[in-house]
Amino acid sequence: MNFSQLQSFVAVADTGSFTEAAYALDMTQSAVSHALSALEGELGVTLLERNRKSVVALTAVGQAIIPRVRTLLAQREAIKQEAKAAQGETAGKLRLGSMLSLVSPDLLARVLTRFRTLYPEVEIVLFEGMMREVGEWIEQSIVDVGFVLFPAPKFEVTPLITDELCVLVPFGHRLHTKGAVMPGELQEEGWILEKSPCAFQLLKAVLGPRRSRPQLRYQASDSATILAMVREGLGITLMPRLLLKKLEGIVALPLDPPYPLHIGLAVRSQAMTSPAARLLVQQASIWVQESTFLLR
Repeated sequence: MNFSQLQSFVAVADTGSFTEAAYALDMTQSAVSHALSALEGELGVTLLERNRKSVVALTAVGQAIIPRVRTLLAQREAIKQEAKAAQGETAGKLRLGSMLSLVSPDLLARVLTRFRTLYPEVEIVLFEGMMREVGEWIEQSIVDVGFVLFPAPKFEVTPLITDELCVLVPFGHRLHTKGAVMPGELQEEGWILEKSPCAFQLLKAVLGPRRSRPQLRYQASDSATILAMVREGLGITLMPRLLLKKLEGIVALPLDPPYPLHIGLAVRSQAMTSPAARLLVQQASIWVQESTFLLR
């Protein structure tokens, strides 16, 4: 067993394709296939199911093994980075998870800009997903560090900012002139939400456990589509304030009481975190403290 075989296994599992895995690893497809066959031969089990279209899926034993392989590869990268740090170098790969529709693009972009300026030799691979996905990526070592809502008991979290959820309604809506809106006033509304279980869970948390099931009218993948539908009066929605720019024909109302979103950067364990991940958390914290555009 060698690291090339383990990397090939993870790459094929992630992409579902030998061709795409080969491209990601800068290897030939035959080399990836040979590495997988050698690994399966040594272990005496089948890790991946293949079909005629070369689309693959993990077997049961593959699913059991891959979290350990990811952890092993992550620690190998951390060891290499620690060795470089001892020589005064900061280089390597950093995998960062970010929450779609919860983390401000400005926050993400400016943190990355600061980090790249200071540490240009670190390659950052960005993973974007829903809140639950980012948590799973951290837990499974798919990413080294990720933006999360906290408290997050499974992880070690460095707080960054506090955002807040707002209710978005069109001009002319019965609530649009209010300074703030209480959950009880939203009970009979029709909602337009992102296609995500997390979005529905947030809505239920806002409305409270004693409320009836919210009336979900539409779901969409893109925030621009959701805003356009709200503007046309098809329903109302919830969004973090920091994601909102110029809203034409829409009013953003704070909740009463406010519903804060505490956002931080999380790792599985500080003791096992790579130097690059520690530096990203450190620089993100410094930048937020120096920034003036964020909510306090």
